Amino acid sequence: MTKIDDNDDRVNRIGRIHTIVQEDYERICSTDDPLVVLNLKSGAEMDQVNSRYERYERFYRAENFQRLGDMELTRKALDIRRAIGRAMVEIQTIGNTGSSNVLPVTDEVPALPPVDADSAAFGDVYYRDGLTFMRLGDFDGAFDCFQRASDFDPSRGIIIANLAYTHFKRRSNDPSLIDDTNNSLHRAARLEPGNAEIFVLLARFAINCEKAELAREAIARIEDLQPSHPRLSKLRERARD
Repeated sequence: MTKIDDNDDRVNRIGRIHTIVQEDYERICSTDDPLVVLNLKSGAEMDQVNSRYERYERFYRAENFQRLGDMELTRKALDIRRAIGRAMVEIQTIGNTGSSNVLPVTDEVPALPPVDADSAAFGDVYYRDGLTFMRLGDFDGAFDCFQRASDFDPSRGIIIANLAYTHFKRRSNDPSLIDDTNNSLHRAARLEPGNAEIFVLLARFAINCEKAELAREAIARIEDLQPSHPRLSKLRERARD
């Protein structure tokens, strides 16, 4: 394949991305129906809802768009990402009205502050740096990165969750931080109810604090969202100990 062919393929691929984003953006701007926001028909099952949310959530991550260098496209992508998050909250609110209150994802969703595309992109960079420090077991380094990520983009539940959890861990599970950490993790869950990683952090926190019921609820939510999650077996084992 020649260099010209490669360039043509890239142009075509970017063109398809523009088309997809524009269609999704027009749809979310034209409706208040959460199922329509997720491009689903009335009566869709929760398995379909979760699958569609996960697909959109993966596609509309900031890092997928920042490399394209089109800030208007990135802005629309982030608007779509927030819209699908709100839609997921609304759908779960309708579906969970009779369920346990241990994980109150049916509470009022916190207001999402406006975030421009540049800030969201910087926030995502610091967030991923924080994950690297987490994997190294450096909670101080991770906390600093998550704090910077939150300063740039305070609207993402997963950033809020990691910031709260690393603060708790770097203080050696300080009991005085339990209430604040619990509140922050639940707020994160309300912002991104379809993000299994938030419930992984919530389960770890609950196990560390010996909150058995909360741990069971968090693990059950992971099972619903991502049954094959690589950390699920370990969490179940720790929760039984």
